[in-house]
Amino acid sequence: MGIVLVLGVVVVGWVIYTFNRLIQLRQLGDNAWSDIDVQLKRRHDLIPNVVAVVQGHAGYERGTLEALVAARGRALQATNSGPATRAREEDPLAGALQRVVVVAEAYPELKAAASFAGLQTTLTDVEDHLQNARRYYNAVVRDFNTAIAQFPAGIVAGLMRLHPREFFGLDDPSERAVPKVPIVLLLIALSASALTAQERSYSIQRFHAQIRVNKDASIDVTETITARFVGSWNGLYRTIPVEYRTAQGLNWTLGVAFLGAQDVSTGQTLRTETSRPRHYVKYKIWIPGAANADRTIVLRYHATNGLRFFDEHDELYWNVTGDEWEVPIQVATAEIELPPGTTGMRATAFNGVYGSTARDASVAITRNSVRVAMPQPLGYHEGLTAVVGWDKGMVVEPSAAARAVGTVSSNWPLLLPIPVFLLAFWSWWRRGRDPRRRPIAVQYEPPANVSPAEAGTLLDNSADMRDITATMIDLAVRGQLRIEERQNPKLFGLFGGGTEYALHRLKLGDRLAPHESAVLSGIFSGRKDLVDLSQLKDEFYTSLPGIRNAIFDGLKGRGFYRDRPDKVKQNWNGIAIGVGLLIGVGGTFLSGGFQLTAVPFVIAGILSAIVVFIFAQVMPARTEAGARALEHVLGFEEFLRRVESDNLKRIIVGHPELFDKYLPFAMAFGVERQFARAFEGIYTQPPQWYVGPSLVNFNVTHFSSSMSHLGTVASTTMSSSPRSSSGSGFGGGGSSGGGGGGGGGGAF
Repeated sequence: MGIVLVLGVVVVGWVIYTFNRLIQLRQLGDNAWSDIDVQLKRRHDLIPNVVAVVQGHAGYERGTLEALVAARGRALQATNSGPATRAREEDPLAGALQRVVVVAEAYPELKAAASFAGLQTTLTDVEDHLQNARRYYNAVVRDFNTAIAQFPAGIVAGLMRLHPREFFGLDDPSERAVPKVPIVLLLIALSASALTAQERSYSIQRFHAQIRVNKDASIDVTETITARFVGSWNGLYRTIPVEYRTAQGLNWTLGVAFLGAQDVSTGQTLRTETSRPRHYVKYKIWIPGAANADRTIVLRYHATNGLRFFDEHDELYWNVTGDEWEVPIQVATAEIELPPGTTGMRATAFNGVYGSTARDASVAITRNSVRVAMPQPLGYHEGLTAVVGWDKGMVVEPSAAARAVGTVSSNWPLLLPIPVFLLAFWSWWRRGRDPRRRPIAVQYEPPANVSPAEAGTLLDNSADMRDITATMIDLAVRGQLRIEERQNPKLFGLFGGGTEYALHRLKLGDRLAPHESAVLSGIFSGRKDLVDLSQLKDEFYTSLPGIRNAIFDGLKGRGFYRDRPDKVKQNWNGIAIGVGLLIGVGGTFLSGGFQLTAVPFVIAGILSAIVVFIFAQVMPARTEAGARALEHVLGFEEFLRRVESDNLKRIIVGHPELFDKYLPFAMAFGVERQFARAFEGIYTQPPQWYVGPSLVNFNVTHFSSSMSHLGTVASTTMSSSPRSSSGSGFGGGGSSGGGGGGGGGGAF
């Protein structure tokens, strides 16, 4: 009960913490968006000033100014829309402002305004503020979306009806809003940005990928990239995502081995640098002569774990170009080569931003190859994805063992139960083992001064209900009480009926063990000397903790245990819950830092808790005296189980009194039926401590069945507890950017 209470407190505390954290992230997002919204409104208010000033110096630029006014109108119409829509409408407005800047360069009088210096400082401050506000807002949105998508925080988010927020997608600092200040400063600042952009830029003229699928299910990729550099650059970089999430929430790793890069024009092997930012692998390639020139390079890498295997076919689902390039790709093509003799080939291609289902690319299948080509350039953050399928058996599918190794290597938290197991085993080896047990010899009587309940507890380290009901039978045998069996008549001789039992207190003054006194007290305390067994329903259960405490304390007091077995199990069960929560819940909060999902931590937490729960059952250790007593109990149990055999039955022949004496032990050990069969023809008179109609025409085998039924009824009745009150009955496919490969790149 205490463990359940602690667990409940931990769960409630976690729910409160998660609720407050999600509320805080939502509020931070609202505040960050308000900051951006204010600045964008200032931009809208400034446009009339822009038009007025430029008209005064360049009145004939009517088309440029009309485009600016129209863009402002569309942006104003989107004022009540979400961040993504606002970003799409603000983009043309920023472009219109830049065109005004270009026009302003032709008018020296605009650049001769006396207020340039002071206003330029103000604009710089505002520009920095807007850029930081955008980054801060997108960072908060990223944290918020991640928090509500993670398990188990997503459960709380679902109850709160929280949904992912949109990002604000303006990335170019020149597209930021401007303060309501004289237009000259606006034009000068934007002009400087435009000129800088014009002085140094790059573009991807052609991107061709040659992809060969090997028989061993690996992939060889050769990418030929032609870049046009304006100004001086060091080279290009290529980023490829290698950490993914499966539909089950686990992590999946694409193995990529970089083979090198070459300059096509010179054949020179280029200097490269490899890094692992977040879930990408990044290759920086230094390109000599990357200044005001077109340069073509070839990248080669080998990939594993890049194919998908289904019941009816195998598949390559590959993001050819990646959809994270900061510049358009003028020409994008790919050729996928499959092993010779491949059958059942089919292919399709997707293009556009991540998640797009557009299929503009041409797809041609010839023999064992597929060629994919885009008919038009790929825009900003657009990519080309190829999907090629074929019949099974054309490539070697990884074995189940290989897939398991790959899953574990990509989800290393799944290995955490192993050290948990080793630590638990080490603890058991040091403190949970019994002394070495000697060979068991048959014993013809129980250990001295050991009651049936204590013998049964010594067997399995647990004070079960059958140990307690065996104590009741033992008290009856010893004259402390009498058991009366009653048969209820059936209605019309057909319905109802059944057997009931009554317990008579016989007020004898024998000395009793503490647990035996507790059993009698639980039956008769506050009642008369005659108690129906059914009266104990939903009442006797309150006496069970005291009875069990007395049994365990008696065994420990005799030196059979160092620590009470129930306490040892309880402590280790608590450790199991703690370990599970530490790994599962703690790992959920830390998973982002490891670039992993929360699922492997949750699975590892559950498995680790199960491991410790299992060890909890074997952690109670007997002392040397306890081990010797257990040997005696096991030998006596062997005797009771096999007493009907010829070589042991001779012990009881002529001694019918042994049936009453040993019956409680047989019931505690669960062998009363075998034990009773041995007394056929030996125990022929009904006992004095049990009365009832079933004793007519007494038969010891039939009597043992009555004892088994009594034990079952007594266990159910004496352990029954009231039900807690309950509450009210009322109440309540494929897309661009998918698959392996992908990423993007840029210049540096």
